Amino acid sequence: MLKEELISKSPIRVLEKSIHGGLGKGNLGVFTARKGVGKTACLVHVAIDKLLRGQRVLHISFADDPDHIRNWYKQVFNEVAKSSKLEHANDIYEQVLQYRLIMHFRHADVTFAQVQKNVQPIITDGQFSPELIIVDGYPFDRETPEQLNQWKQFAKELQVEMWFSATLHQEKLQLDERGIPAPVNKFYDLFSVIIMLIPMKDYIDFKLLKDLGSGDMEKLCLKLDPRTLLIANHRV
Repeated sequence: MLKEELISKSPIRVLEKSIHGGLGKGNLGVFTARKGVGKTACLVHVAIDKLLRGQRVLHISFADDPDHIRNWYKQVFNEVAKSSKLEHANDIYEQVLQYRLIMHFRHADVTFAQVQKNVQPIITDGQFSPELIIVDGYPFDRETPEQLNQWKQFAKELQVEMWFSATLHQEKLQLDERGIPAPVNKFYDLFSVIIMLIPMKDYIDFKLLKDLGSGDMEKLCLKLDPRTLLIANHRV
């Protein structure tokens, strides 16, 4: 399979269609699940799709160190390439790396102002202007809507899509009256798209809790293979 065919047949096209054309510039989206269910794999899938299309991705991590993140990209890309029989996979991977930048903040109490202080010069100096920002391991449990709104305004200012991961409470799933789990529910108004990953017997299901449209939400016919960490179409 050629790269162009891989892009057109990617399950990310299903995701975009289901949320009415994709997340969109200036908007925030989130994958939420319990720890170890596959949030980072989903973020990396979205990022690789952008990279394959020649779009720049800034990956900000509050959890994994840069080497671990690079391994995530390599593992997911290799599985995608193998499953699709992608031609010249190694050469393509080396090409797309020029479009990716990883930043790691190891301190749990780092503020948005500190993140912006590191990110802004890279963008304004013209060194790296991303179309997508990934924010993995964001501490939703101890942040406030006012703090997340700073990220929202930053996404609008830069005109980028911004996808987050959010870890659900481990002991008991707490849903509000809208069916949104804690701690994501207190940020509901700031997210344009909310997707919850639900472990099933042989796969991880995607449940769309909020999207860009109005009315009843379309069933998100995607699944994650816990063995290969690949997102695939899932028709019940």
